[in-house]
Amino acid sequence: MDENRILIIGGGVAGIQAALDLAEQGNKVILVEKTPSIGGHMAQLDKTFPTNDCSICILAPKMVECSRHPNIKIYSYSEVIKSERINDGFNIIIRKKQRFVNEDKCTGCRLCSEICPVKVPNEFDCGLRLRSAIYIPFAQAVPNVAVLDKDACIECKSCIKTCPADAIEFDNPSRGEEIQLFVNSVIIATGFDLFDPSKIKRYNYGKFKNVITGLEFERLMCASGPSGGKLIRLSDGEAVKDIVIVHCVGSRNINYKEYCSRICCMYATKQAIITKEHDQSINVNVLYNDMRAYGKGFQEYINRAEQDYNVNYIKSYPYSVEQVPNSEKVEVTFENVETGKLEKHRTDLVVLCTAIIPPKSTKDLCKLFEIENDDYGFIKSLDSIEPIITNQKNVFVVGACESPKDIPDSVAEASAGASFATERNEIIEESKKEEVQHKISGDLRIGVFVCHCGTNIGGVVDIQEVLDEIKNEPDVVYTTDNLYTCSSDSQVLIKEAIKNYNLNRVIVSSCTPRTHESLFRKTCEEAGLNPYLFEFANIREQCSWVHMQEPKKATQKAINLIRMSISRARFLKPQTEIEVDVNPSSVIIGGGISGMAAARVILDKGFKVDLIERDSKLGGYLNKLYAINNDLEDPQLIIENFKNKIIDNPNLTIHKETIIKEISGSIGDFQIKIENDEGASELNSGTIIVATGAREFLPEGYFNYGSSKAILTQTELHQKLKNNSLFNEKNEDIKRKVVFIQCVGARSKENEGNTYCSNICCANTLRLIKILKNQFPNIDPIVVYRDISVYYRDEILYREVRSLGTTFIKYDRENPPEINNEDEKFKIEIRIPNRKEVAHVLSDLIILAVPLISAEGTTNLSKLLKIPQSYNGFFLEAHVKHRPLDFSTDGIYLCGTCQSPKTIKESIFQGYGAASRALVPLLKTRVKAEPIYAEVDQKKCISCEICELTCPFAAIKLEEVSENEYKASVNPIMCKGCGACASACPVNAITMRHFTDEEIKSMIDTAAVHKKDIEPRIVSFLCNWCSYAGADNAGVSRFQYPPNIRPIRVMCSARISINHILEAFKAGAEGVLVTGCHLGDCHYLTGNFKTQRRVKLAKEILKNVGIDPERLQLSWCSASEGNIFAKIVKDFTEKIKSINEMEAKKVEQELVL
Repeated sequence: MDENRILIIGGGVAGIQAALDLAEQGNKVILVEKTPSIGGHMAQLDKTFPTNDCSICILAPKMVECSRHPNIKIYSYSEVIKSERINDGFNIIIRKKQRFVNEDKCTGCRLCSEICPVKVPNEFDCGLRLRSAIYIPFAQAVPNVAVLDKDACIECKSCIKTCPADAIEFDNPSRGEEIQLFVNSVIIATGFDLFDPSKIKRYNYGKFKNVITGLEFERLMCASGPSGGKLIRLSDGEAVKDIVIVHCVGSRNINYKEYCSRICCMYATKQAIITKEHDQSINVNVLYNDMRAYGKGFQEYINRAEQDYNVNYIKSYPYSVEQVPNSEKVEVTFENVETGKLEKHRTDLVVLCTAIIPPKSTKDLCKLFEIENDDYGFIKSLDSIEPIITNQKNVFVVGACESPKDIPDSVAEASAGASFATERNEIIEESKKEEVQHKISGDLRIGVFVCHCGTNIGGVVDIQEVLDEIKNEPDVVYTTDNLYTCSSDSQVLIKEAIKNYNLNRVIVSSCTPRTHESLFRKTCEEAGLNPYLFEFANIREQCSWVHMQEPKKATQKAINLIRMSISRARFLKPQTEIEVDVNPSSVIIGGGISGMAAARVILDKGFKVDLIERDSKLGGYLNKLYAINNDLEDPQLIIENFKNKIIDNPNLTIHKETIIKEISGSIGDFQIKIENDEGASELNSGTIIVATGAREFLPEGYFNYGSSKAILTQTELHQKLKNNSLFNEKNEDIKRKVVFIQCVGARSKENEGNTYCSNICCANTLRLIKILKNQFPNIDPIVVYRDISVYYRDEILYREVRSLGTTFIKYDRENPPEINNEDEKFKIEIRIPNRKEVAHVLSDLIILAVPLISAEGTTNLSKLLKIPQSYNGFFLEAHVKHRPLDFSTDGIYLCGTCQSPKTIKESIFQGYGAASRALVPLLKTRVKAEPIYAEVDQKKCISCEICELTCPFAAIKLEEVSENEYKASVNPIMCKGCGACASACPVNAITMRHFTDEEIKSMIDTAAVHKKDIEPRIVSFLCNWCSYAGADNAGVSRFQYPPNIRPIRVMCSARISINHILEAFKAGAEGVLVTGCHLGDCHYLTGNFKTQRRVKLAKEILKNVGIDPERLQLSWCSASEGNIFAKIVKDFTEKIKSINEMEAKKVEQELVL
């Protein structure tokens, strides 16, 4: 097989994702990064929105995976200096800049940095603190290798004398090394730079120390930053009491950058929230122009900032920042738009949200590869809806170097770029791994690694107290703490500890296993420890983040959670993963633009595709539109273009007017039963892509909709324009007023409607105005809006529409416009926010901008696939930042508006990206499945058939073992690991691998040990797929609840037997909370119905033995319902307290008698 080699320029999150996708598909990847470490700007961030996840905690596992992958070669501190096209590929010359440190010898010990006497501004910390002349950029750097800054070096050579590895090569030539190689294709992922705000003199950036940029504030907030995460004034180091965050610095300004940078509103809100989490007493004011919550969950995030954190948003035009005489404070002068007054505010710190601009290297790269820039210097994609592809064959662009975008879109676009960068369709030949001898015997030797996670854990939990307690636990022979346990250097430390201390069990106490378990398992395996001898203690999402105001109790809970993990670790056994063949085909559900884009990629790689569409034609929502994009293109031309790329492929089967009746199976072997006019049939596939789209919200009850044919939604207006039936009178000279009302049924209060921003409505309104003005020049358009939410080039469209004479009138949510009929016209009253003015407008036509909502049938499909929905009805991805195209269930992917409202361009690149993700298992032909399945002890089996009747997957059956003797037997490939059979077996003949009764009982006994300071002690069982994810969601959302709950994760609530429940009460629990998926949503089909029956029976048993059955509760919670999980815990805790009080009073009364 010929080697396929792809060059990726830029090692930020987009470059990393593209590299991993391509490498997993069997390609050789050359990843070139100009700085000493991969990671890009994301590595500099403290947190990410809207989950407030630690940024480096999300990124570091991907960085480590990149460095480990046998198909990826990283050239850090390097640049591409020459490119020559050879047929369809390129001869490339890479200049590897001189580190003056041998990368193979350097161990990353940092002794050289510690002894170096030279101190210069640290680029990674934006110059806010100093670094040595020889340094490693940051703790999680990949590679974890020092670099010597010769320009700063005074040649004392102390580092050479100190280096224990003899790695410093001081006399190497300064020019570095040039490497020449051939690549088949190139992906450019160079990210972005930031506008220099010193160019705007009135802000006095660079003159006053207490005026800083958003990125500088990120470093200030970060626990590993220059102030250790303390929010201080840079002028004197005093604690900050007041902050002003200024939006649109250098952007949306014709004198600097006229476009909107898209991400600023949201990272400003994140910074406001995190500031409040640091210290609730800090006053935070955000000066904004339009609030642009462009993304999934973003509007709700802003709502939380206002309602839960008391962040003060002021619609304003900032004028200047000046130093207050004889003070460390600065004074911000701004016009308050809503009051019309000029205001002044004195503050400790001003944070400037600066414009996103192209990297300085962009021009040179474009010249090198003969590709085009757009008007603003970003790399130009082929056209407005075809992202990724440039004007040069086999040169692709992804991420923010194409246009400003946030992390999820950069990651999705990176996967899309990977799908185009290779034409590979051969079976991947797995590279042979070095055989590692696994440790499986001997006395228990447990190592515990406790993570600070910056201040995420260490800012709440007393880590030293945790270590002091845990080090004395039986069988624990090694304990340590790490600032970030997920970093590459921490993986080295873990491996060294395993070897040096002969560890045969490893526990990491940090974040959630849902995001980091695979990282640490690989680390253990590389050190010779079976990966299933690793155990996770979740002390972030389910401890520090949900008990932020109770540090002492959070510390005690963390100690107890680690003890529970230690108890389980004692019973862990080595396991071997199962290999499963992958059916070389994919089923794509939804034939809209995103589904067709996904089909195109998979078909081009030679795989079979079944495209299922419930409508009579392909194209989805696009079929309803008259024109799209700023060029007002005909949507039908785009639909036909995509159809033509797939329709004649012999591997494509299109199933129109088809519904899905049943789905079973797992990654590699899904069975999909479908039904249409031709009857019922079954499809088999290795992967599934969900691209079911969205539909327009019907605004019944809003603004008199339905009372007149002259009140239309945007889509209805598109239909009128398509049919040429907008006005009965075709006279273009007739003057007509058309009023567009924005945010109709969107951005509502919680429990009052759709809470989210639909992202596309504002731009759609602007385009419709442009269309109407072209066709009917005398139309007078008026836009009644809350915020105009558009970004990048749409900002220029906004300016153009204003120049056409469009009037814009703002309203607020509490005072929506009122509409009355008056002589065949509409009289509209609009209350101007915070003023006594009321605008009166007469209109001939009213257009309502309503949001997209989840497609019809989404909930049913969610149940069939056992994939979660978010609170707003759209599908819920595995992780909003680093897995935006994956579901938690392996082998199932999503794209387009079924995830959330988005543009056509975004839907297309998500389709490409989802296909790229689906290609990984398809190209591998075999995937590994976790060894979590049932085993039967046939000596105990009594052939009662209960297990066979219990299993929803027909994975366990009675088989004849000798003449007329039958025993239960499990097919491990078919078994999904729910554990329902083990809990149902009346003679305990069934063991669940990796979730054995011994493991669960040990955790119960440790969790239920009663202490006076933890009242009441509650043991909770959480199913892996929904309620455990819901508990994690409570953590990332910072929903607080009592610290007395002790969670135990199982794959399914059906794994919990009556014996487990009784064991908890026997061990001292005062309450037992069993949680799982909502009925009908169970990942294991019927598991929670079994749980429901079992809990009902357990309550009867408790009653018979004198325990109040109300001490046992069963609750349902989905992965997106963090708020529900927190409420369940609060309410159940109060219930148990009440029962305790009643029983105590009863005892007192009996004693008196």
